[in-house]
Amino acid sequence: MMRRSLWFGLALALLLTGCRPQESVDLLRSGRRHVEASRCAGVDRYTQAIADLEAALAAEPDRLETYYWLHVAHSRSGDAEGAARALAHLEEAVAAGRGGPEGRFWLLKTYAEKGDEAARDQALAALEAVARSTPGDADAHFWLGRAYYEMGQPDPALQSLQSAVTMNPDHPLAHFWLGQMYTEQNRPDLALQEFNAVLRVTPDNAAAHHNRGAIAYQMGNLSQAQSDLQAALERDPDDPRSHYQLGAVYLAQALPDTPVALPDADRLEQARSEFEQALDLCPGMPEPLIGLGNLYLVQGDPTAALEPLNQALEQVPDSPEAWFALGQAHASLGQVEPACEALDRFLALPPPPEWGEQAEQMRAQLGCR
Repeated sequence: MMRRSLWFGLALALLLTGCRPQESVDLLRSGRRHVEASRCAGVDRYTQAIADLEAALAAEPDRLETYYWLHVAHSRSGDAEGAARALAHLEEAVAAGRGGPEGRFWLLKTYAEKGDEAARDQALAALEAVARSTPGDADAHFWLGRAYYEMGQPDPALQSLQSAVTMNPDHPLAHFWLGQMYTEQNRPDLALQEFNAVLRVTPDNAAAHHNRGAIAYQMGNLSQAQSDLQAALERDPDDPRSHYQLGAVYLAQALPDTPVALPDADRLEQARSEFEQALDLCPGMPEPLIGLGNLYLVQGDPTAALEPLNQALEQVPDSPEAWFALGQAHASLGQVEPACEALDRFLALPPPPEWGEQAEQMRAQLGCR
């Protein structure tokens, strides 16, 4: 099974002092989680999201990120009027000088969500002006870096984020997003340094534990991956991505060291449990479906592997992991034509070289045309 899947979600917010600000942080986190959960097949929690987000704004009107998520919730629930109202309130707040550079970033992201490129570009120009006028403000450079990242401009994004951590070496969000970018650039050593820096400042950051664990998994350090992912779930037990990734670790640990040895049955059961928990939290999530397909293949049950793999491909038709596993399942069942078709789809993506070589070997053994 190919190693993959980092959480590219938001870093957890720093805890603030005082009752009402903390209440708004909790409500914002809850509303955001309802929005994210509603992306799963058959899940609609937008009503709960809107209620939590409106309560968060009542507790702390100047936490302008809340308007972004409120706009997303209204938009995706089909409430265009509610989405327009959320955007108008955010525009008014930024125009009144509330929220600082962070508010301007959420305005930019809302325009991006809305598809208004001209307004998005104007918001970026305003953020650039703020950063120029406050050259020593780490927060201004951080939010400008986030904006460049949102705009698909990695070079200035890195420069701005690096400037932020130079100005404030203990800026957890800047370190977090640097880690995200280094991960995307396939620079795992640098990414690990950044996530380590996040956890040095905010040791309870579940997202940083998840991402550090996912990197350790990809680098083959399964014990470290297991430790970090368990830490992530201790802090955020309802995150399906961490359940999936921990299941992937258990599945890798279950694989025998030699071809004649048997897989570790206890580890396979732990992997199954994590994949199923991920699917309970997010029905139809492709990654744990693919994980289950691979688990059944390890157990020598290719027939059982077919259903979750096909379900995953309904969600992500260009998944190399799913096509490769599907090819293996059909080949194990002696179903040459569908095996060849799956392997051809896999090779057309194209896959990493080592996986491509295995697929070509399978095609030759099957006699695919």
